[in-house]
Amino acid sequence: MEESYDVVVIGSGFGGAVTACRLAQAGKKVCILEQGKEWKGTDFPRSTHEVSNSFWIEGESLGLLEYRTFKGTDVLQGCGVGGGSLVYFNAIVRTPVEIFKKLEWPKTISREVMDPYYDLVKDMLDACPLSPPEGREMPLRTDAFLDTAKESNNSPELLDIAVYTGKDRINPHGGEPQSACDYCGNCGIGCVLHAKNTLDLNYIPLARKFGAHVFPLHRVDKIEPVDGKGYKVHFDQISPENPAFSTFGTVIGKKVVIAASTLGSTEILLRNKLVHKTLPNVSDMLGKRFSGNGDFLLAGTVKTDRVIDPARGPSITSIANFSNAENSIFIEDLGFPDPFLWYIEGSIPKPSRIKNLFAALLTYGLSAIGLSTGKGRIEFEIDRLFKGGFTPKFLPYLAMGTDAGNGILRLKRGSVYVDWFPSDSDVLYGQIIRGIKELGHGLGGTYLNSLLWEWPLKKLLTAHPLGGCVMGDNRGNSVVNEVGAVWGYNDLYVIDGSIVPSALSVNPSMTIAALAERCSFWMNHGREMTKDDPDTPETIYFSEEITPDGPEIIENS
Repeated sequence: MEESYDVVVIGSGFGGAVTACRLAQAGKKVCILEQGKEWKGTDFPRSTHEVSNSFWIEGESLGLLEYRTFKGTDVLQGCGVGGGSLVYFNAIVRTPVEIFKKLEWPKTISREVMDPYYDLVKDMLDACPLSPPEGREMPLRTDAFLDTAKESNNSPELLDIAVYTGKDRINPHGGEPQSACDYCGNCGIGCVLHAKNTLDLNYIPLARKFGAHVFPLHRVDKIEPVDGKGYKVHFDQISPENPAFSTFGTVIGKKVVIAASTLGSTEILLRNKLVHKTLPNVSDMLGKRFSGNGDFLLAGTVKTDRVIDPARGPSITSIANFSNAENSIFIEDLGFPDPFLWYIEGSIPKPSRIKNLFAALLTYGLSAIGLSTGKGRIEFEIDRLFKGGFTPKFLPYLAMGTDAGNGILRLKRGSVYVDWFPSDSDVLYGQIIRGIKELGHGLGGTYLNSLLWEWPLKKLLTAHPLGGCVMGDNRGNSVVNEVGAVWGYNDLYVIDGSIVPSALSVNPSMTIAALAERCSFWMNHGREMTKDDPDTPETIYFSEEITPDGPEIIENS
């Protein structure tokens, strides 16, 4: 690591990776400090043992997933070089026009303004509707969802997903190898084939090719202004062999971009405002307007009139619009990774499963002592072991909507804590549940509620936390301005989901990345990018052929 950089970026998710790439592309000397480790495809958890040890636990485990429990909500997020892209469910969706018209948003931001930046993200992530890989058909889950949503007149469609389904190639935007999706359904625990266009396949390697330095296992604690030099960033370098051990270091950034996730970025600023007191003038709006993006997870339809096989295919493939005059609501089909479904299947007692097990054992025992039942050596009623299961006819959903967005993030024993009040959004969740029940009716199934939403918990799980460092038109109603600059501090930025000032009602990854494209364009040019703008960041294309010498740049455009 060098002593100083033009830009120090804290975090490598949809905010940090995009910003670091575009600033490096513009000739800035950039480094990325990432708390998590760098993951290779073969590192991602698959066995029961690996999945059980796949969670990030401070000082104990350098896992891929971080699950945190708070009042009113639990939060699930990714941890590693690539941030949330490593574990997100691939959906690349533009936020509806109406959301940008809400009072919470800066007046200068509209869907029309955002569309050129959305276009950049869609191109870099190769996002398009699912086209089945060679030899495969559309997943049963997808067909079932489209059929029932069409029957309920909710305008279902295949959505853009960042999943590659063609022949083995070099990713054209980052020069990294990738293979076609094999429908394993394990998107949420890392893609071993690199079929999912995660940020470590495009923005991050492209940033590296323009000279950016990436430092995994660097956890930022303090940001200290240095007169005339920018900011000194203090970090702990975590030992990959012993997560409980770390060494201290610093680096100076003429500009600093905090992109450590909604929870992480807010925690860093809270700590520096209230504990270290190195950034005491950060707006008192810090920690306000937390939103779970209206996420309603873990609910679904059971006992459907057809086989769903929810683990097969990319984890999200289609979307339906259940919006009304009060709330923007979208529901998507959802697949869980295989290990989670096997766990669900094994944990639910069913009389039919016990009966089938005894029948199979009896048949096997009779055959073993020479009393043939007519069955062959392998098919001794083993098929019956898997009949009557719960998950084959289970269709899970991801629903999102415009929640109240009035949660509070604060420090508790040195770490960020969320106070969230789901009851303030009861009308929204009631409408979401009615929509899910409507979908289930079209499949002849019954509604399965989220266990978290049942008494006495009555709480939610979000994979899309937003807010805490919200953007706005003045420091009285926001922490950063319309381009992510922290009010009162020159050359200090926040660019990630924490700046989003309201629920989006759709998957936020594309919007966070597009906001990062916009903020970095302003940092480079001091103005708005327009359609066909001559200063639009060049698209770098690498040869898609796999050769012993590695990929070559074949075209700039």
